[in-house]
Amino acid sequence: MRRFSVAVGLALFLALGIVACGGSSGSAGGGGSTISLGTSSFSGNTSVTIKAGEAVTFDDSSGGTHMLVTGSNGQFTAATGAPSELSSATGLPLQAGDTKTVTFATAGTYQITCTIHPSMQATITVTS
Repeated sequence: MRRFSVAVGLALFLALGIVACGGSSGSAGGGGSTISLGTSSFSGNTSVTIKAGEAVTFDDSSGGTHMLVTGSNGQFTAATGAPSELSSATGLPLQAGDTKTVTFATAGTYQITCTIHPSMQATITVTS
């Protein structure tokens, strides 16, 4: 029984490690991209390209409070095919230390903004 528990634990550890390594800054290189957030702005790359079905991780590990939505200049605008997490006026909430991953299933170009910090703008291009 102990060997089985160790084997299951090791398999779970390896599976989580593979999932955690999927994101990278910039263009997708094997499963998605990461966009970092600062206190009142995006930091680093604010334009990423991924394939449909891949994800973008929003990393607020050094940031502040944010509410991400589709749209521009801090205003929510519905975007056909956008993930549900970003497709409402309530948006995707992030607090300092949060890291949240959103999968983009539909090809298109999505403008992302923060309703708290209207100058925050990012573009996610999803190819088929």
